[in-house]
Amino acid sequence: MFWLDLVGTIASVLGLGVSLYVLGVAKDVRDAVAAAQVVARRRNLAEELDQVSSKLQQLGNFLQQEEWVAVQIRIDEILAICKMAATRWSDHLSMEHLNGVLTAVTLIQSIATRSAEVSGREVSPAEKKRLTRTHLTASGLINSARGEVRREEERNGGNDGD
Repeated sequence: MFWLDLVGTIASVLGLGVSLYVLGVAKDVRDAVAAAQVVARRRNLAEELDQVSSKLQQLGNFLQQEEWVAVQIRIDEILAICKMAATRWSDHLSMEHLNGVLTAVTLIQSIATRSAEVSGREVSPAEKKRLTRTHLTASGLINSARGEVRREEERNGGNDGD
């Protein structure tokens, strides 16, 4: 009977040891999953800001060519992406860059208003200069936010070489 009790006690101690080991591994896996989710969210934000930057470049071309319908279409797309990104990913941007994205939204809305006003008539050089300056300011704000997100992605090992 003594030997059975001894074997049972040893088996219990070994079972406890295995359980503690499995618990430690599970916690490590949980932490790794959480870190991977943060990296994936940051990458999604970076991709959305890349998309906005590309559309802003197209918007600049349309402004220069005075293609007002295309300007309005691009502005709608840019505003939708920016507003969604500011809402979904606000925790991945510093307050400075989040405010920058929101300021860019306001600037782009002002471009939409001005372009609607000048549509169908000749644009003065001064008006074109103001539109261009506003566009460049908005682009700078978006690109600053892109830079912050990419920097964080690279520092935290989330950059796979793209």
